[in-house]
Amino acid sequence: MGGCLRSRYGRAAYARYLGYAAVVLALLVGAGMASAEPVGPSTSEEAEADARRSVPLAKVDAAYRQSVREVLADPSLFRRLPTNVVDCHPDLFTFLALNPEALVEIWRHLGVSQVALTRLDDKTFDISDGAGTTGKLVVVEQTCEPAAQNRIVMYAEGSYEGKPFQRPISAHCVLVLTSGSMEETNGRRYVASRLDSFIKLDRMSLELVAKAVHPFVGQTADRNFADTLSFVSNLSYTAENRPEAIEKLALEVDKLDQPRRKELTKLAYECAEAGKQWQVSRAKQASAEVEVR
Repeated sequence: MGGCLRSRYGRAAYARYLGYAAVVLALLVGAGMASAEPVGPSTSEEAEADARRSVPLAKVDAAYRQSVREVLADPSLFRRLPTNVVDCHPDLFTFLALNPEALVEIWRHLGVSQVALTRLDDKTFDISDGAGTTGKLVVVEQTCEPAAQNRIVMYAEGSYEGKPFQRPISAHCVLVLTSGSMEETNGRRYVASRLDSFIKLDRMSLELVAKAVHPFVGQTADRNFADTLSFVSNLSYTAENRPEAIEKLALEVDKLDQPRRKELTKLAYECAEAGKQWQVSRAKQASAEVEVR
């Protein structure tokens, strides 16, 4: 499996990945880098207002509610990343959304990334890309329902120290990941997901610089998000066709606790079973179409 994933996506493409948290790194550093054609991005006031309304402040962790409110009220940058639709088992998608360190550890195991995402507790992660960017990511509110009907609100604080800046720069971010799934006419399950990002820089001069390069940085973040989802889709495809390969991978990756190893393996075999049922359904449909003719 490792060879397949490496050859399909390549080492360079995943050098700075962090799932949805890659957006934080890309917007801070301006560095970084598919699936179905995504619905385009937006930085409009209407999209920003809609994204702001999607955050249920009353449900946000009280310890971070004021920080989230301040970023939402006056962001230096806002971007609604493209809505991407990928062929993926909904339960596997939700697992990876709730456990992004599993995805990062897979990348590290395959040798396609040196990014580190360390879980500190149920909702808090340390971030480091090994190239000057460090930070903390906290899930401050999440609502996850069957069929990948998810909303995950994250608050992040990060900094970057390195070229071309003389001093470290820092930012506070609010990220809102929303998703849902649907069954197409061919019987396949597809997951649609969108990421809204609010970035608040704490130095006026850097705000001006960031706004000047925002189109380029935004496009980079768009590609990060789309390619991450494409990788997730490929992982789901592998689970559907070779669940034993995912089981082996779950046992081999570092820094993934036993409960999450077991859950990833369980989901791989559920993907395989769903794939078998889909094949049977397609065969019956094809047979019925032949009889009609």
